[in-house]
Amino acid sequence: MQITAIRQVECPECATRASVSVPRGDVEPKPSRSVAAFGEQTKVTCSNGHTYWVQFC
Repeated sequence: MQITAIRQVECPECATRASVSVPRGDVEPKPSRSVAAFGEQTKVTCSNGHTYWVQFC
């Protein structure tokens, strides 16, 4: 059975918090305004319409 972990991240533009699913429970989500060249990441849009990337370190 796989359990999905949910973490809160802050938008780098307005500090609005959003929930993201993390691939494993031991990773730390890092919000960024730009996409990374490699690694696991996801695209997020906050409730104010700002789009940013969350990388999992």
